[in-house]
Amino acid sequence: MEFFEKTEMHLGGREVKVLVVEDSRVERMRLQAVLQSMGLAVIAAENAAEALRFLKKHPVDIVLSDWRMPGVNGLDLCQRLAADPDLGRPYFIMLTGQSAGADLIAAMDSGADDFIAKPAWREELRVSLQAGIRSLQRGQSIKPGREYTGGFTRVSTKA
Repeated sequence: MEFFEKTEMHLGGREVKVLVVEDSRVERMRLQAVLQSMGLAVIAAENAAEALRFLKKHPVDIVLSDWRMPGVNGLDLCQRLAADPDLGRPYFIMLTGQSAGADLIAAMDSGADDFIAKPAWREELRVSLQAGIRSLQRGQSIKPGREYTGGFTRVSTKA
C-alpha cells in the first residue's frame, strides 16, 4: 500500500463516525482532512464541553481527543464518557504532546483505549483507528445477555 493511498474503513457496512476534539483550529482541520481521506465520517469539536453536548444527541464510534484543552481536558472527557452509559461507549484515543510513560498510564487509567503522541502521523492514526474498529466489531459480536463488562476473569489451570 502506498503511504498516502486512500484507506477505506467501515463498521458493519457503514461509515465509521469519528469525533475529533481538539482546541487548536489548525490541528483540528489537519486531523479532519487526514481522517476524511481514510473514508471516515468526521465531526469536529473545539473543546470537551462542545463534544459532550454533541454526544448527548449523536452517537459516534470513535473519539480522538486532545489531552490539554482549556476547561474540561481530555482525561476528564474520557472519564465522563466511561461513567455515563447514555453517551454510549465509543473507542477513545487520547492524542497529546505529552509522551512520558506516566502520561500513557494516566490516559489508560482514565479509560482511554489508545494513546498517540503528537504529532500524529497518518499511518499511526490509521493503525490506531483500525484497532478501534476491530474492537468495536468484536463488541458487536457479543451475544445479547452476555455483555462484556471489562476487567479480568480468573481462569484455573488445575485439571
